[in-house]
Amino acid sequence: MNLEEIHVSVLLKEVLYYLNLKQGDIIFDGTLGGAGHTVEIIKAIAPTGKVIGVDLNSQTISTAASRLKDFSGNVVLVNDNFANIKKILKRINIKSIDGMLLDLGLSSFLIEKSRRGFSYLKNEKLDMRFGNGDIGAFDVVNKYSQGKLTEIFWKYGEERWSKSIAKNIVNHRKSGDIKTTGELVEIIKDSIPRKFKYQRRGHPAKRIFQAIRMEVNKELDNLKMAIEDGFKMLRSGGRMVIISYHSLEDRMVKSSFLEYEGKCTCPPDFPVCKCGRKKRAEIITKKVVRPGLEEISSNPRSKSARLRVLEKL
Repeated sequence: MNLEEIHVSVLLKEVLYYLNLKQGDIIFDGTLGGAGHTVEIIKAIAPTGKVIGVDLNSQTISTAASRLKDFSGNVVLVNDNFANIKKILKRINIKSIDGMLLDLGLSSFLIEKSRRGFSYLKNEKLDMRFGNGDIGAFDVVNKYSQGKLTEIFWKYGEERWSKSIAKNIVNHRKSGDIKTTGELVEIIKDSIPRKFKYQRRGHPAKRIFQAIRMEVNKELDNLKMAIEDGFKMLRSGGRMVIISYHSLEDRMVKSSFLEYEGKCTCPPDFPVCKCGRKKRAEIITKKVVRPGLEEISSNPRSKSARLRVLEKL
């Protein structure tokens, strides 16, 4: 099974529509993944347009390169973090872009083929790094204090049983390191009271795996930097399209877009605006865009996707 076979692009038609693509555009695709979005973007901006395809995982870059071999003149592949957009564009001598796409979902390749322990349904080594960062899931699980674990489980996973899970992880460490996802899943399951275990939506380990992954890869910090620096690199009329998959990401995207649109944050009883926000962009999607029933049926992983679009003035 290759990358193209396991990767399904989420909200593809909507992405192409909202990027408002034209021949000759320069588009920054910060989450290359299986290159599904990338291929269709290139077709819309050819023959003179260019996509800068970025991914932190080197395996993903090399595999996507084979899918994009027929478009080599229209794509530049970069193994880096999308948060480094300013440095990336400077390095390849591009001063501004016409559009920016971030699909923040965990790619099918990382789940199915990377063997880095992203899935709670597979028994693999604890890692969860998108790239080659210094800290992996093993370090978080085995070296963080009980208080720190509780904090990240609640902050990034909004897990009701954060304290109990953190306590049991620390207790388990006394008899040896927790080395695999399978071991971690069993600890999580044993930490949730039996009467609640089968009442919750989704797998019992889902929120904890999300929290650890976000801590390992500093996902919210990187997203904030990418939005701020990406906005600076957009030309007037350029659009930023972001697909998020959980409330923490979506809140950050929404609040950032409202800031650029100049929405006043002063209390309602203030007679005059004091926050000083100025309108620098227009939010194109007044309501969040979600996948239709047909897409969710064919690709269940798209169910939680939320798309928002901003256009720079």
